[in-house]
Order: sequence, then C-alpha cells, then structure tokens
Amino acid sequence: MSLPNELWLSIFEYLPSQSLRNVVLTSKRFHAIAIRFLYKHLILTSPTSFVTAYSALSSIQPLPHALLLGISPIVERPVEQLKEAVAVVSLAEADDWTPIPLNRQTNRYRFFQIKDAYQPRFLADATVYENILTQVTSFTSLRQLVFRGMLLPRDLHSILRDLPNLRDLAVVHCTVHFTGVYIDVDHTSLRLQSLTLLDIRAVFPSNDDDTNPRNPRTRLRMLAQVPTIRTLTYDHTVWLHRVFTPSSPPPPLTALDIKFPIHKDRSRVPPGFISFLETLPSLRTLILRNHVPALLLSPRALPALCAISAPLSTISSICSGRSIIKLDIRDEAVLTSLYQVFVEAHSHLSRVQELSLFIGDWDDEVVLAIVARFPNLTKLQVRYARGGPSEDTILGMGSRTLYALPHLVSAHIFRIPLPPPPQSVLEARKRDDDTIYGAPGIGDTYFESMHDIDTVTDTLMEGVLSLQQLPFSQDVSVDFMDEQEPRTSEPFDEYTRELIIAWNRTCPGLRTVQLHPGWVWRRADRIDHWVARPCESGIWGDVFG
Repeated sequence: MSLPNELWLSIFEYLPSQSLRNVVLTSKRFHAIAIRFLYKHLILTSPTSFVTAYSALSSIQPLPHALLLGISPIVERPVEQLKEAVAVVSLAEADDWTPIPLNRQTNRYRFFQIKDAYQPRFLADATVYENILTQVTSFTSLRQLVFRGMLLPRDLHSILRDLPNLRDLAVVHCTVHFTGVYIDVDHTSLRLQSLTLLDIRAVFPSNDDDTNPRNPRTRLRMLAQVPTIRTLTYDHTVWLHRVFTPSSPPPPLTALDIKFPIHKDRSRVPPGFISFLETLPSLRTLILRNHVPALLLSPRALPALCAISAPLSTISSICSGRSIIKLDIRDEAVLTSLYQVFVEAHSHLSRVQELSLFIGDWDDEVVLAIVARFPNLTKLQVRYARGGPSEDTILGMGSRTLYALPHLVSAHIFRIPLPPPPQSVLEARKRDDDTIYGAPGIGDTYFESMHDIDTVTDTLMEGVLSLQQLPFSQDVSVDFMDEQEPRTSEPFDEYTRELIIAWNRTCPGLRTVQLHPGWVWRRADRIDHWVARPCESGIWGDVFG
C-alpha cells in the first residue's frame, strides 16, 4: 500500500472490466482509484439495460467519458428499422412489458425485406425514453458518443450542445427522424474533432432530397461543417462532401475515411468528390474502402498526404506526385498489375516506410519486388490466400531478401482463410470487398476502432448494466459473464522457432515476425529470445494505428 496512486492508475489501466470490478471491491483506496476506469465507457443498447440500472446510473462517479447508445422510442408512424420490435419497456414495471401491436397486413408503407442486427426487439415508452435522454445530457464529461442501431432523437442537436466536452461523435446504422421536426441549429458552439456517419437510413428513402435543407438526413450532414473537426468518416448513404461549397469550405481535415458502395459496376466517382479532395491541403491520411475508380486529381491536390489505404485501382492516381510514407493496398492484387503499379509509381513510393497488401496466390518474387521498390521499409505485411512460401524460402528469406531492408523492424507474411462465396444476394450486399481480404474494417459498431474498446469489454459492460452489477449498490445480483478463453499453448515447436532465428544475423533490427494469423513472434532486442504471442491478424489493427 506504499505505492503511489499514480502507479496504481497505470496498473489498473491494463486490467479487463471483470478484474476492475474485483479491485473496486477490495478497499476504499482502490475503489477511489479504479472506479474511474470501470465506468469510463458505458454501453446501453436496450431499454431493459437502462431500467434495471436506472437507480445506480446517477451515482457513477466520476462521470463516464464514452457512451454507446442504441435505444429507440415507440412511435406511431411506421419505421423500417423498428419493424421487428415486440415489446415496450416501462420504467414503472420493468417485468410487465406491453406488447406492441403490429399489423403488417394493413401497413400501407412498404419496407425493404432486409434483416440485420440493428432492428431492436424492445422499445422504450415515452417516460423511459425521456429519462434516457436526460441521463445522457447529465454525463457532461462525455468525450466520445456513439448512436448505434436506433431511431435518432428529434432533439439530437440540442443534446450535442449540452455536452461541452464532446470531441468524438459517431452515428452508425441509425434512422433519421421524420421531415419537418428540426429547427434551425447553430453548430459553432460544438468542439467536435471526429465525426462518423455510417449506414444512415431515412424513414422515407424515396423522398430523401439532398438539396432540401429541411430534410433530416441533410440536417445531419451539416455536422460535418463544425470548424474543429479533423477526422471525418462516412459512406455512400450520406455523402458528406455534398454539404461543402465554395462559400462553405470543409474544415482543415487531417484524416478522411470513406466507404464506397460494394458493387463494382458503379464505376462513377460521386459528383463533387474530386473537387472536395482538392480543397483539403492539410489531409495526411486517406482511407478509401471497397470499389473506388481511379481519381484524376490535380497535381497540386493533397500536398500533405502521407498515408493512403485504397484499392489497387486508385493507388497510381493518388500516389503520383506525393510523398507517401504508409501504403495499404486493400483489395486482392494480381501480381502483374501490382508490379506495374510499383513501376509506375516507383519514384513516389521510394519513401514508403509501412507497406501492407494482399495477393491471392503466393509468389516468391513478390518479396523481391517489394525489397527492390521500397528500400526504406520499417513495417511489412503480405497477406495471401493460396499457396505459400516453402520452408527453404522462409529459412533463407533473411539472407536472400530482407537483409536489403536495413530499417525493417516488423515482418508479417501469413496466409488468411477466405470466406466461402455468398449464398444469396442479401449476403453479398452485407459483405465488404476489402475486408474479405483481411484488410482492417471500420468495425461492426465502430466503437472498437474509434474508442479502443475490445469486443469482450463491450459484452461485459452490456451485462453489467443489464443485471445492475454496480459495486456500490447493496442489492446487487452478481452474475459475471465469462470472458473468452485465452489460448493456452503455442502452436509452434522449436523447429519453427529456428526458422525465425535464422534471420537474426542478417536482420538484426527485426523485433516482430508473423507467419501465421493470430500468432506473432516477438523479441525485445537483438540478443533476446523469440517468443510466440497471440495477436490480431493484422499488424496495425485499425489502418495506420
């Protein structure tokens, strides 16, 4: 107990949620130190979670810094995203839910029959929903807020203004409200630094007019004009670049992440997209997902760009004339086309330090081509689906090829399993082209990549709020959820280790080597032993993280 609080803070920061709950119950001192981490991130995706934890939520101190909200109210007018709802949750009687009357036969609105994971089964009645919004605005310390899988509040913009410390906002898989309910709002008081809008749905898709300033989806786009935003993420359901005009230019963005449609038959660049990119002189990171045609940019456009993640079809057009430091080729690269791009953009790619790509069929020549074209690499990732290097190739890779990269500290060369072909049109629509090849994705909730929260923590925190497992309540029913079982043994023998050791003399700077998905070999310095550790399939987690 003689250790200072600052050291305990550093220790507790690495603990999972279940361990933190035990620490909080240990002593008053540990409670005061660890409680700030235990409820730093809260997740409320069902009104049942809110009702059972309602009495304790106001007691959380210090206030949470991040919140994921996914609760919708019951509404009279039909909404496609709420059509699977079966019950209404009341604050007075949480165990006596009132069934929602559904009469799809007489429903005069026609819904698209595409089921997904973001159609809630439980809705909140008026009282519960009002208390939820009041609770959200009481979390004045919120820095990160995610709305996921819900009907957005009518007074969304008022809620945002009541959160003075909000810096990161994400709206994913949500439906905007009905036309004509918003009043004129002023976003100049907001201090957002990151904005994410993905899979934005409208109550009446056919009437969604981008030019109508009173349209709810158009009003949502206006958030992109907040002058402090530096990171912008959006997809084809809400082309944010359409809100920018010569009289209303975009803020000085440093990172842009755009998800294009999946279907490759859409070869046209969306109107205004090229001119939008040419107004971003401070942009450093550009991520283009799925199928993107070649972009004919002005040579003076994007002068600060140094990190690019995009399909092979756009690499040459974007990299030409720019000093790229980090390069991620997201889709499957045919070797002939890949080598051609290397030749075309060689003079612009010689400064690349981090390279990631996917090839369908393994070819030993690919490493030779990389070494010849990228002499300054510090990180290398090559994913492949078929074939693979022989043991002799791996054994001699250090002395034959990688030795020519004096700055290399991380080499990841491994095979990834491709998913089976889609069995239906709906399944094909849900599958992103680039993530099939092992490229980092935005994530199912985007909460994982944006807020550094792993899936296990998400599940555990949802369980905490659902069961009211709060350590300062006296009538708590503790029923912790099991965490995922860690891998207990290394799948490699000493012979496999010897393959890596063979690189020591010619690649003394190497600290990380990955030859299998999910496992990586690491050493602290050149005289240390190589040890296998479980890891994610990629080397960056999120792109260029």
